[in-house]
Amino acid sequence: MGLKSVYTLIGREGKTAVARRNSLWEALGFPLKDHMVICFTGGGGKTSAMFSLADELADMGKRVIVTTSTHIFYPENREVLLADRAGTVKDFLKDWEEWHSDRTGQVLVTGQPADEGKLKGMAPRELEQLSGLSDVLLVEADGAKRLPLKIPREGEPVLLKGTHGVIGCAGLDAIGRPWEEKCFRWELAEPTFGWQTEKSLITPAQAARILISSNGTRKGTESMEYRILLNKADNESRLSQGIQVMECLGEEWAGRCVMTSFSHYRKGSE
Repeated sequence: MGLKSVYTLIGREGKTAVARRNSLWEALGFPLKDHMVICFTGGGGKTSAMFSLADELADMGKRVIVTTSTHIFYPENREVLLADRAGTVKDFLKDWEEWHSDRTGQVLVTGQPADEGKLKGMAPRELEQLSGLSDVLLVEADGAKRLPLKIPREGEPVLLKGTHGVIGCAGLDAIGRPWEEKCFRWELAEPTFGWQTEKSLITPAQAARILISSNGTRKGTESMEYRILLNKADNESRLSQGIQVMECLGEEWAGRCVMTSFSHYRKGSE
């Protein structure tokens, strides 16, 4: 596994600081369930975070299926099964001896071929059946054209029925940058939040509002465990910006927020 850094917010001597954690799974603090479904939504770094979490779970001995309800890039150095039906995946797994081992975990990526070297998801009713074939099903459930921040339109994100947890993602490289440059569907900022974005820069408070709003990244997650993931905390400046975003989240959500850096993570990531 490649190198990565994971941080959570702590209070130290009356000041806000971050502490490094041993793993992304530990930092997220999800209660582990049988046949668990976790979806990734929002902007920057979803794919890297998803594969990192998949590898951690496999190291814990879990059988993990990684897929999408939209599109992801075709991963390198991964076991990939091209399939448009859950039945095809089930038949494949019957003959994969390592999948049934009690000693080692495995990661399988599945989806249908799509343009531009991508995979696209199966029909929702097929995707939902994949959870019964795995210990954990990880789903990239949102597209953001590789931009670090996103405001969802109607019909987004595409969360599966039976989803237990949702990880709302944003890249810290959005902070202090123009809306039209770093936010996917930035034109929805005014009708959704009442913000005038022309010739203005994205603030930590605005990023935080998008992440916790039921009209933003948290959309559709009301009955699910929701966590926030701030990606690209690659240097001291970004860590400082991440702390500012966390402070703007408020106490309830700051405790459910994690910061990561995957700048050196290379095992099947984008």
